[in-house]
Amino acid sequence: MATLNFLTGNSGKLAEAQNLFGPHGWEIQAFKINGEVPDVIEPQSDNLTTVALAKIAQAVELLAAENRLGESLLVEDSGLFIEALPEFPGVYSAHVLQSIGCDGILRLLDDERAAHFLTVAALWTGEVVEVFIGRCDGRISPEIKGDDGFGYDPIFIPDESQDGRTFAEMTKEEKSTYSHRGKALRALSDYLNENGA
Repeated sequence: MATLNFLTGNSGKLAEAQNLFGPHGWEIQAFKINGEVPDVIEPQSDNLTTVALAKIAQAVELLAAENRLGESLLVEDSGLFIEALPEFPGVYSAHVLQSIGCDGILRLLDDERAAHFLTVAALWTGEVVEVFIGRCDGRISPEIKGDDGFGYDPIFIPDESQDGRTFAEMTKEEKSTYSHRGKALRALSDYLNENGA
């Protein structure tokens, strides 16, 4: 089974990637140096692609310093974008979640609830960087619903949800079918399978 390093300290993201890639013969492991997930500096940018590319560049430097440059490595950055709050929380989604939580987001909204998630996944193949993008349109629920998932899952209802369920009310498989991360990682998985990276 081929191995892909994933630079993330988020166990939810890691589990989603493992769930998606496992059936295709890929073992996803957290990228660690000396047993620890290394810190990378997140650039001040309102563009997810810029953030992901800056992170992958730093991660490749870490690989080089460890004499592991031939290994593949994944960096993924996601954001929630709410139309009534232009560009917010966007690239600051993780910080906003820690600061005000899902409850805080709900308090900021009135009737306009359209939103979308965006994921940018940057892959170091061992030779070059490839970028994959996934988007999921939907709306913000008027209340927190569901116990599964992580992050904003309890308040995001994807447009594909026929019965108005949030991501947190879906199985991992259902969420992966609709989600921004699932779409980006499936495109990445197709690339790996076609190119044997």
